[in-house]
Amino acid sequence: MARSSFQSLIGKLGQPFGILAESNTNQLSVIASNSDIAVGDLFLLPSLRGGIERVYVFRATEYANILNRTIEIEDIARNKLTMPDAYLSDDAIQEKLLALKGIVLGYAEQEGGSWTYNRPRRLPEHLTPVYHVSKDNFASYAVIAELLESQLPKEGIYLGDMLAGESSLEGVKVFLPAYALSHHIGIFGRTGVGKSNLMMVLIKGVLDYNRHCYVSNTNAPKTSFLAIDPHDEFRRWHFANGGADGISGVANSYSQDEQNALISPFYYLTAKDIPGGRLEQTLTISRGDITPDDLFSITESTEQQIAFASRQFAVHGEQWIGRSIMGDTGNPDDVDEEVEYMQGTVTAVQRRLGFLHRGNTRIVTNFDPDFGDEYQSQLPDILCALEAGRVLVVDTTLMSEMEQFLFTTVVARTLFTLRKAVRSVEAVESLPNAIRLAFGNDDDRGQVGLSSLVDALIERLEKGKLPYVQNGLITPSNQLPFVNIVIEEAPSILNPQRMKFGSVFRDISRQGRKFGIGLTVISQQVSEIDSGILTQINTELTMALGNDVERREAIKNASIDMQGFERELQVMGKGQVIVTASYKDMPLPTQVPDFDALIE
Repeated sequence: MARSSFQSLIGKLGQPFGILAESNTNQLSVIASNSDIAVGDLFLLPSLRGGIERVYVFRATEYANILNRTIEIEDIARNKLTMPDAYLSDDAIQEKLLALKGIVLGYAEQEGGSWTYNRPRRLPEHLTPVYHVSKDNFASYAVIAELLESQLPKEGIYLGDMLAGESSLEGVKVFLPAYALSHHIGIFGRTGVGKSNLMMVLIKGVLDYNRHCYVSNTNAPKTSFLAIDPHDEFRRWHFANGGADGISGVANSYSQDEQNALISPFYYLTAKDIPGGRLEQTLTISRGDITPDDLFSITESTEQQIAFASRQFAVHGEQWIGRSIMGDTGNPDDVDEEVEYMQGTVTAVQRRLGFLHRGNTRIVTNFDPDFGDEYQSQLPDILCALEAGRVLVVDTTLMSEMEQFLFTTVVARTLFTLRKAVRSVEAVESLPNAIRLAFGNDDDRGQVGLSSLVDALIERLEKGKLPYVQNGLITPSNQLPFVNIVIEEAPSILNPQRMKFGSVFRDISRQGRKFGIGLTVISQQVSEIDSGILTQINTELTMALGNDVERREAIKNASIDMQGFERELQVMGKGQVIVTASYKDMPLPTQVPDFDALIE
C-alpha cells in the first residue's frame, strides 16, 4: 500500500478547526471555532517539531463555550435575558468560541516512507493547527485509517468501526488478531448495553476468518470458539420476529464443501431433544468424563470433602461418581490401605453430586458398565471439533447453573490436558501413552483414570480426527487452531472463594496461551472476579458499566492506560465498546454493528 506524504495527508483534512493553546504531558487545551462537537471526538495535530513529521491524535474529554473578549459570558447571558437587543446577544458570531481540553492518545511518525504509531511521550509544537475528524469530511476517515494502520490490522476477527464521539468512522474497521483468541479476553458491561449482539458479531467474525483461511488456502492457524449461550439466541437470533437469522443462517449459507471443512460435525449443541439433527445435536457428556477437580471448581467444599472425592477417584477411577452416590467407600481387595472418613463428609460429597443423579441432569449420562450403563459422550467429538477450527454454540437454557459450569469446566480441562500431553513428547509413538498418563490411565500402576475417554480419544487420533500428527511428526503447537472458551456469568465460578482450592481456569489463565488456549470472561461486574484471573486478561472489551466501583476496576485492570475514558464508561450507548489490549498502543473506541444490519 502506497503511503501518503505528510503534506498530502494534511491537504485531505480541509480547514483547521482550531489552534493548540496550552499543552503538557497530561492535557492539551485547544481554542476552536464554534461548532457542534461531542466529548470523545478525535482531532489531528500535524507537527514539524525537531524537523520530524508527526501527526498527533487528540481526544476531547471536555469543552466549554467561551467568548473572544475578556467580558464574562455570564454577563452576556444576563444582558440577553433582560435586554434582548443588547450587544453580543445574537449577532457577534465571531466572538463565540470553544475551549477544548483532552489528551494525546499518541502520534504517527514518518519512518522510511511509512507511518508508525507511538505512545504519547512527546507534545506538538506551540500554536499547532488542529483538524477535526468529522463526518462532514469523509477524507479525514481515510487519514485516520492510514495513521493508525499499525493499530488497525486489515484482517482478523471483525469487531466494528472506530468510534469518534457519537459517530462511527465508516470504513475504519477494528479487528482483533486471530491469536487474541489464544490469549484471554474480558467482556464487561451492564445489562442492556449489547453484550449479546457483540457476541454474535464475534462469532460471525470467527466464522468469516476461518472461511477466509479456507478459501485462500493459507497455512495460518484457524480459530475455534466455544460460545455458551444462556438464552438460546445465537442460533436463530431475530429470525422468529422477522429479523436476521443467526449462526444457523450463516452455517447453512455455506456450500457443502465449506460445511464439511468448517462446520461439520456440528455447530450447535443443546439439552433439548433434536432427533436426527445433522449440524445441530443434543448434548451429552458422561460421568466417566468428570474428575473431582471439575466438581470442586464449581462448588464450595472443605478440604476433607476434596480429600474424600480424590480418594474415590484414585480407587474407582472413572466410576467414582456412581460409587460415591451408592455409598461404596471401601477399597478393592488388592488395596491394603483403609482410610475412614466421617459420615458427614461422605454425605456432603453425595449431596454435591446430587445434580448428577439419574433423572436430575439432562446432559450427563450414567456410567456403570457393571449395570449396563456404557460410556456415552460427545466430549471426544467436541474436542476433535475444537482442534479442527470450529465454532460451537452451546444452548444452556435447559441446563442448571451447575450443569453449565460443569460442562465448561470439563471441556476446558480435557482440552488443556490434551494440549499439554502433545507438548510433552517429540516421538509420535510416545503420544498415545502420554495421553493415557495425562488422564490418569496407567495400567502398569493400576490407575484407571478416565479410561473410556482416553480410549475414545486414541481411536480418533489413529483415524486422524485429532490433528496431532502430520507427515509422521508431532504437530507443533503453533500450527494448531487458536481455541477460546467462553465463561458466562464469570463471577459465579471465577470468584476468589472458588479459586482458593484451585481451578482449571486459573491454570489456563496462567499457562493457556503457550498451549494456544484462551478464555473469554463475560461479566457485569469486574470487581467480583478473582484478581489472578483479571491480571492475565490482555484484551478487554469494555462497555458501559453500572457504577463507579466497576468503572474504576475496569480502568485499573485495562491492559493499557485508559486515562480520559472514565466518563464514557458511564454514558456510552448501546453497542459502543472501548477496546484495550497489550498488543495495541492506544484504546480504540469502537461501534459494534447491529448484527441484523451486518447480515443484510
